[in-house]
Amino acid sequence: MYKYDLIALVSMFFLFTVLSCGVKGQSGSRPPAGGECEYKKYRGKAEIVSITKRTDAPEGYEIRFSFHAEEPVQGGFARVEGKEYLLLLSNSSYPGADFLGTYGVAVGKRFDCYLKVITKGTCTPILFEFPTLDRCVGQ
Repeated sequence: MYKYDLIALVSMFFLFTVLSCGVKGQSGSRPPAGGECEYKKYRGKAEIVSITKRTDAPEGYEIRFSFHAEEPVQGGFARVEGKEYLLLLSNSSYPGADFLGTYGVAVGKRFDCYLKVITKGTCTPILFEFPTLDRCVGQ
């Protein structure tokens, strides 16, 4: 009988240790993986280069843009001139027709945009932020 009591005691200790560690991780007391990330913002314009209706979904458009910085961008990996990026809503979905109409999104139109280049941490190296387009991110 002693052998089974010892096994039960060790099992309960192990279970308590695992559960308490899980609770600590979920409470927000630990920093996120990769550490706290910081970015430097560069002001510029995002120019819409293409808008394509998605055929694999009932609603949604693939919107591509290029970024034109208004100041020199520091960081070799942050060379964005001449590249195209995908414009998505903040929930990672494709914008619909109502979004295009609300914001007047059309090929050739330019929107205020910030290029965010990482300076600390191991998060996504570059991000785009659109202050005049609600719920948008660039990837």
